Amino acid sequence: MDDFDRKLLEIVQDDCTLSDSEMGRRVSLSASAVRRRLAAMRRSGVIAAEVAVLGSVAQTGITVITSVAFERETPTVYDDFRNRMKADPHVLQCYSVAGQADFFLVVAASSLEAYEAWGEQVLLSDPAIRRYDSYVAWSTTKFTTRRPVF
Repeated sequence: MDDFDRKLLEIVQDDCTLSDSEMGRRVSLSASAVRRRLAAMRRSGVIAAEVAVLGSVAQTGITVITSVAFERETPTVYDDFRNRMKADPHVLQCYSVAGQADFFLVVAASSLEAYEAWGEQVLLSDPAIRRYDSYVAWSTTKFTTRRPVF
């Protein structure tokens, strides 16, 4: 990756709907050069997806940050848990972490009651899980999908 690629990544993280010619104007490249570079970054996985991020008007329900700690940590337990979290539409994000917890989840639910039912069905019923703690997000101070490009 060179400086042109890094500049393009900054631009598409802000607005991936800009035309190739507009992006090219901003970084001093031709539209065809921008198109080739973006295509190469998509193929290589540098750009994983281009999606619409919903605004607060479209968001309903609650967001719960959930920490999960296992009774015993094994590769099989971790793999099984990761696969279940990937497949669960309520789980927006899943992080393996160091510290007191083994994983942190960001979970969407329609209500506190719905989250409680989800927790009992998905987490409490798992014999490998020792404990899970739930933190209801009251508001969002900052949310971004933008990552620094080094």
